[in-house]
Amino acid sequence: MRRGFVAVLALSLTLATGAAWAAKAPGHYEGVLGGAEYWIDVPPDWNGGLVLYGHGWEGEGPGSGTLRGSPIGQHVESRGYASAASGYRAKGYRPDWFLLDLLALKAHFVNQFGEPRWTIVYGQSMGGHIAISTLELHPDAYQGALVECGVIDGVGQIDWLRAYTAAAAYFSGLPLLDTPRPEFDTLVNTKWLAAMGEPGYYTEAGKRFDSVIKHLAGGDVPLRRDGLVPTIAGR
Repeated sequence: MRRGFVAVLALSLTLATGAAWAAKAPGHYEGVLGGAEYWIDVPPDWNGGLVLYGHGWEGEGPGSGTLRGSPIGQHVESRGYASAASGYRAKGYRPDWFLLDLLALKAHFVNQFGEPRWTIVYGQSMGGHIAISTLELHPDAYQGALVECGVIDGVGQIDWLRAYTAAAAYFSGLPLLDTPRPEFDTLVNTKWLAAMGEPGYYTEAGKRFDSVIKHLAGGDVPLRRDGLVPTIAGR
């Protein structure tokens, strides 16, 4: 009889403790994990789904990364799903670090709100690299991924960017490869643009640069210049 009473008491205490642990109220939360800022949004009618957002590359520089809102956050939460995002522990291109920041954020979410029914990682640009890498290296962490304009071509993508910038530096005579951001952006939008011109209005140096880029891209592919015009016009 005494053993039965002890067992019932232990079960009651376990349930009470579990109820208190799981009672983290829905709402908006912010904080810092391992040097990375984060936010979490849990709607009042949370249905157990979680979408983790990984933003894209924001350039090099000191300090932690920038915490950003998810482009689909309102859509997700209006349908009863929770969402969360990490600003990352640093700037720069370190998907190997940043995928760990998202995994730490998921673990923190589980500790605060309980295990989601499923978790999807949503990444843009470099965030897409993070998403794909996590699916490969940690296949049990997420049940799926949404990748927008993801940098998933690996070394080939980096080769393209370096070759493009090297050609821009060669034909303009400007030290683009040795100039960090934000000074790089200023240099491109002032001296480089003046030296090279724009699509349809290239200088002689600009025409040579465009010829090189055409072959780097695989030839005179459709919409090659059309895609470049609004990029420059919207600088």
